[in-house]
Amino acid sequence: YTFHRFIISFYTCRTFGSGVVQTFNGTVFYVSSTCPFTLTHFTHNRVECDITTWRGETGLLVRVEIIINKIRTVLQNGSILVEGKRFGRQKKKKKRLKNVWLPYDHTYQHIFHYGVYTKLRSSVLPLSVTWHSVPGGIDSLWVELEQELNSGMTGLCGAPGVAGMWCEQQLIADSVLPEDTCRIRDPLSTVCRLFMSYTLDCLQTRTPHYMQLCEENIYSYEQSEYIRCAFFKEVAQQCGKNSYVWDIWRAVTKCDEPQCPGDLLYKELGEPFVPSCSSPNPRASHQDLIASCVCPKGKVLNDHEDGYQCVSVSDCPCVFAGRSYAAGDIRSTKCQSCVCHDGKWRCSENWCPSRCLIEGQFVTTFDGKQYAIPGKCEYVASQGLNWTILIQFSEKAPSLKTVILELFQVKWLLWNHALVFWQSSMYVQVQTSFGMKIQVQMSPEIQLYDYTFQSVFAGLCGNNNADTTDDFTTSSGIIENSAQPFAVSWSVGACSVNIPSPCINADNEIFADEKCSVLRDPTGIFAKCHDLIPVEHYHTVCIQRTCNCGSGLRQCLCVALASYATACASQGVLVGDWRKVTNCSEFNCNKNENEHAYVVHLLYSSAH
Repeated sequence: YTFHRFIISFYTCRTFGSGVVQTFNGTVFYVSSTCPFTLTHFTHNRVECDITTWRGETGLLVRVEIIINKIRTVLQNGSILVEGKRFGRQKKKKKRLKNVWLPYDHTYQHIFHYGVYTKLRSSVLPLSVTWHSVPGGIDSLWVELEQELNSGMTGLCGAPGVAGMWCEQQLIADSVLPEDTCRIRDPLSTVCRLFMSYTLDCLQTRTPHYMQLCEENIYSYEQSEYIRCAFFKEVAQQCGKNSYVWDIWRAVTKCDEPQCPGDLLYKELGEPFVPSCSSPNPRASHQDLIASCVCPKGKVLNDHEDGYQCVSVSDCPCVFAGRSYAAGDIRSTKCQSCVCHDGKWRCSENWCPSRCLIEGQFVTTFDGKQYAIPGKCEYVASQGLNWTILIQFSEKAPSLKTVILELFQVKWLLWNHALVFWQSSMYVQVQTSFGMKIQVQMSPEIQLYDYTFQSVFAGLCGNNNADTTDDFTTSSGIIENSAQPFAVSWSVGACSVNIPSPCINADNEIFADEKCSVLRDPTGIFAKCHDLIPVEHYHTVCIQRTCNCGSGLRQCLCVALASYATACASQGVLVGDWRKVTNCSEFNCNKNENEHAYVVHLLYSSAH
């Protein structure tokens, strides 16, 4: 191994070429090996990070594992694989890796295109990982820290503030993870003088060290353009755009510019996020300029269609429910009409009332935020100046038992302010004089559908201000980040968190997975509604409600399926006789009203 030192960013560690490593403290060394190495490993604020790399016989990185907060991401064969969640009681089973598409957003990390690179940014650590993929592997990768983390850092990257020859040697010994088939090569010399002759103004006294580093990197990889060019590019970038080598290094080394797809053009210093129809003005500062594929000036990338075409903003199409619409196209729904303009939908005012749904423990607020109630308690569902809607859950199962409407009016004005009637054998409807309509499904399970044109003040249903960010406003006026403290704040009396979120019965899970799949069937009874009502949330709710059903699995299933059918009907889409197709016909009407213990109370109290 040969070691060299120069000044670089204090918080960046790089590995590139066939085995060049730049540590966090700026030391550069070379290790040529097919063995796996720990690049960096540390724990910060009780969150663990572990990054491991493998190089192949070509010298390129052929596998990278990034583990952050126990979520494993694997870069291999040009794919990005992220560990999926375990389901139900399958805790002993190994987590599955699934191929993801970019941009990928997860609770703990975000992965996205960054110029010609790909970047993983952690949400729980001050860390990001950026890499450049080429045919056969990865030719350069770097780890960036937003703050100094000295404590307990191990791996080839070392730690900021740790230097010295013996430290680098120890880094290699401590970081290698031996395998029976791996080997470490001893580097020999090859010619890099031509390139280095153009870097004297930049490297100055460090030129001999870089000469040796270049020879070690290219040894036995002379025919690999990716190995050679990754090294030359890194050195040119470190010298900077004002150096002599910047403008001529590709011609000198015969390293071609990367090929950009479609209409895109390569720029050595371009915007990392290409302006597109979806985002014509991405946020980027001058410091963010990076090697990138960009559109010609005045054009943006049409990211709604295949082919990497660059178009004028005025020619950008729009997308709705997975379908592309040309500029000027109009689409209409039951509630509004929209026209495609500059890649965005310009819609008329929504003339349908806002709707809050409480279906079992699952709530959709007036503004569309979706969450689950944590406990089988009594809650304030919604309240205004002169009315309150209370809901009570059954003690046996996470389903509604009672809905209470309180009108704070003088008693003799009772019937002037609320009309109560059976809308059908399954629904009771309450129509008020102040713009609130309440629909209660009475069987086979009680569910609440609350419609209003009025602004709503507070409760589980949110505040109806077309802003989901403040829907979790507690009864004391504090905006919470999660559903549990928010929901508990709107409970009436003591409330225990007693509704299980994962499935607790393996047999129920198998039944739920199989039967709820009818919602997602692209040719099934519900398919005609997929374009208007996204089905994923309803599919997840269907599985959870059916899986946690105490008894009567099919009844719980049918209630969950009915929720999607109801949502479709609210948008004017009638899905047909779904009850017959799904064997839910027996729950269509009450055969015996006395069999159901569900009650709707209308309570009115005088304001004194």
